[in-house]
Amino acid sequence: MSLLISVTSREHLAIRALLARTAASALAVFLAMGIFSAPAAATPAATSAAAGYTLTASGTSTTTAAVAKRLSVVYRYDGAPRANATVSLQRFSDGSWVRDRTVTTGSTGKATASVSPTMTTKYRFKTTRATSANLTVTVVPGSWTIAGSGSGHGVGMSQYGAYQMARTGSTASDILRHYYPGATVSTANNPWTSIDVQVLGGSTDPATTTLSLSAGSWRLLDGAESQLATGTSARKISIARTAAGVTAKITENGAVRRTIGARPTLYLEWTGTDYWAGTAGTVRVSGAQGSYRHGRLRVTDLNARPNVVSQVVINDEYLYGLEEMPSLWGTSAYGGAAALEAQAIIARNYAILDKTEGLKASCDCHLYDDTRSQNYTGWKKEGGEAGGTWRAAVDATRQDGASTVSVVRNASDGIAETPYFASSGRGGAFSGTANNQDAFGTAPQSHLAHVADPYSAQAPGNPNVSWSGTLTQATAKSVFRLGWVKSVKVTARYSSGQVKTMRAVTPQGTTRTLTKTAEGWRTALGFQGSWMGTVTATR
Repeated sequence: MSLLISVTSREHLAIRALLARTAASALAVFLAMGIFSAPAAATPAATSAAAGYTLTASGTSTTTAAVAKRLSVVYRYDGAPRANATVSLQRFSDGSWVRDRTVTTGSTGKATASVSPTMTTKYRFKTTRATSANLTVTVVPGSWTIAGSGSGHGVGMSQYGAYQMARTGSTASDILRHYYPGATVSTANNPWTSIDVQVLGGSTDPATTTLSLSAGSWRLLDGAESQLATGTSARKISIARTAAGVTAKITENGAVRRTIGARPTLYLEWTGTDYWAGTAGTVRVSGAQGSYRHGRLRVTDLNARPNVVSQVVINDEYLYGLEEMPSLWGTSAYGGAAALEAQAIIARNYAILDKTEGLKASCDCHLYDDTRSQNYTGWKKEGGEAGGTWRAAVDATRQDGASTVSVVRNASDGIAETPYFASSGRGGAFSGTANNQDAFGTAPQSHLAHVADPYSAQAPGNPNVSWSGTLTQATAKSVFRLGWVKSVKVTARYSSGQVKTMRAVTPQGTTRTLTKTAEGWRTALGFQGSWMGTVTATR
């Protein structure tokens, strides 16, 4: 016999409901206890928002600390620009990214930021949805400060050194034998010849000029030396040029009194000179650096402007007007008379050699009146402060009774080439004057060899004992022919201490090493001398 249990449908439904309630209660308990984990809710909106956003940065470059660099970013979503969006510019500092500033994009999705880092720095742009690639702004020196000394090319006699030697008892001959080793101080015949010095007519000089006399009378002659006009100091002569030659207008109180037609050559002579006895006067040439008591003026047409040349006797009148050494050095208070005499002798050598070479086509002259030759200012020097002392030094180098003058002779007994300069200096462990081949790249001359020169640095009042020069980034680029220069260093020197070789390196490591003559470096860098010490980078 089997036992059968039967239930009604109503009872069956009640049981199912009870079981459901029990299961729900148990699930709630399990969840609370952490036995099961509920699945995370899906977020399809957030996921799609991150996709498709891009930040494209540009502006990686090299700059100096003084020049700002502009960085740019373009913000896009699925290729379309995102306008009016806030973007953070970050820089990498001390091992982490920090916010530098925020920028707002424009209608094209672009924003820019100007940065001025003091050292090479990495940047990036960032939003909550995108990060740009890194940008590196490489910072190079804006310039280098170079500690230097000395002034001039360095070959032959140092003027400050000569001054110090004279102060301590050396004669002119002692000075010259020291700075021109192996040369001798001797004499040469004085032919009383003249020399032509251009005082106006260079490419930057005015196209017209006016000649005026301080006292006495003047006369104007043509090329055949026939008189064209005469006058006193009350009248001025205005010079111009045409295709046919030079013209002259004689004026008095602003009114034209006479006009002289074009001539190939005009001469101006005045009283108180070897050309014409009488009251001494001084001629001024507008646009010229000096004034002129001696000789006469020759005026021609050269390079589409009046070319004015002073014709003066070489061994006295020309030397009297040389503005190359302070006349005061020769006074008893300064004690440098022997230095002035040495200067007169080597300046004479210089002029004799140029006279021997003949007229230069570029100026129709033997000598320029500036540093291309020797600095000639005429009466401005002779009649200036302590001018009589300088004139006495020149006269001390002339032996009028024997019709001879003092000169320096080379090893072959010829008139020696006698370059000179302001002051020697020191570079690294070396100092002194320069070998001519090191300074100029010319064939060695025994009397233009390097010598020690402690005297320049000892000379009182020498402003060239030390100086500071600036090598700009732009000059460094040009000299070394590089895009950007990260560092510059002196790697070799001549026996004088002047720079021989320098090396420049780019931020990418490209190295360029250059060797030049000492004068080549002085000219390239634009410094007063090429004795250079430390090179220090500056911002």
